[in-house]
This record gives sequence, structure tokens and C-alpha cells, in this order.
Amino acid sequence: MLLDKTTYTTQEVVKLTGLEHHHLRYYDMLEIFSPSVQSTRYKRKKYSSLDVLVLQAISALKSKGMPFIRIRKVIENLKEHYGLKKPFHSALDGRQNITILTDGMRDFYICFNDHEVVEHLKAGGQYMLLDVSDIACDLKEKIRALQMYKKKRAMKKFRKVASR
Repeated sequence: MLLDKTTYTTQEVVKLTGLEHHHLRYYDMLEIFSPSVQSTRYKRKKYSSLDVLVLQAISALKSKGMPFIRIRKVIENLKEHYGLKKPFHSALDGRQNITILTDGMRDFYICFNDHEVVEHLKAGGQYMLLDVSDIACDLKEKIRALQMYKKKRAMKKFRKVASR
């Protein structure tokens, strides 16, 4: 359902993630995170569902108080060790529960089950947990709501045109 060819505009991504337009432009400009879909019409970039999930995770880190420099480290670490979207893909299609543990500096772990999370936490250190699977579920609900809104808006527009 969510890993289809649906793409999202910047405005829709802002609604889904809570990030601001300028954040998205800034991430793209610094090549931290760029939209993966190039629209042929008007040469605008669009975001895939997977892109939106990554941005939703970034938004969650921001809301937990993680400074931008550390968020950037998390993204770079994901890119370097896991291929940025691989763990998010597993969470979005529901194959695995994914949790990211990070201190935002050098320690960084992707856990695929609760046992792994507990083992890392037992070892000590202060980690920020980011449950990607929960974020994916939340995002699915937001996308369904956005799709319903679009359908209602299209029907309203259709009725308006049909009544003329």
C-alpha cells in the first residue's frame, strides 16, 4: 500500500512530518537528505513514501531535542553503514520492528528486536531511542488521512464542475 508509486509534494510532506519548508530545502541544499523522485513536469522534486518516513524520523529526533548537528551525524551514519533507506523500508512494509539507538555522536545501533535494544541498554550509556516501526504506523495513518482529504477535495471539485 505505502510502497507504491505515490509521491508527495513538499507541501504534503510538511503536513505529514511537521517539518518546515525551509528545513526540507536546507536538507536538500546540504545534501543531507534530498527527495528521491524527480518530477518531469516543471522539474519539481517529489518525495516517495520512504522519503517521508525518513523525514518523519528526523522530525521525531528534532522533537526529542536532538540538535541538528547530531541529527546530521545519525543520517550520515545510516547512509554509511546501512544504506539510508534499508532499515526504513523494513519498518514501512511491516517486515521487521526497527529501533535506532544513538547518542548522536559515535554510538549508533539499529536493533531489529526488543532483545537487541535491551542488550545495548544494559551495556550502559545514554541513548536516544527512535522506534522507526511506531513512526511508520503513525505515518500510515497520516497518509490515509491525507488520501481521504484529497478524495473529498476531488469529489467537491467534480460536483462543482458537474453542476455548471
